[in-house]
Amino acid sequence: MSGGPPASEWAWIALGCNIGHRGQALDCLRAGLLASGMRIEAASTEILTLPVGVITQGDFHNQVLLARSPEPWPAERWLDVCLGAEVGCGRRPTYRWGPRRADADLILLGRQGEVVSAGSPAVPHPGLPERPFWHRLIAQIDGEVAAGLAGG
Repeated sequence: MSGGPPASEWAWIALGCNIGHRGQALDCLRAGLLASGMRIEAASTEILTLPVGVITQGDFHNQVLLARSPEPWPAERWLDVCLGAEVGCGRRPTYRWGPRRADADLILLGRQGEVVSAGSPAVPHPGLPERPFWHRLIAQIDGEVAAGLAGG
């Protein structure tokens, strides 16, 4: 894919929710992602975390997935798939760091997180340093990838 945007068949996706039945929301997000044609190759455990930014809201239910597409996708395609899953699971516009019924973030691109893009979306996810729980969940899947992250 010479000259085009960086692409990979591998992506790391973080799921989260703090409104409604959080476990069902993560189930819905996983199903929405799978409907795009990608596969979930590995999944961390699901954990509860404190909110980031606006702390006067309920705890978040979080999970990290290692996903694989049938062919290399650019970051924009991965993000579109994440946004489609969010909308399909009831996400509505809110404010920055606000409550989420369904949240799917592209956090790393490439099997080792090696694909970097300063475009939109930026990968690695700019919020990665603010979310140490993402590092822990990535480590459940691949300790070497987590160790390679800044602050990991």
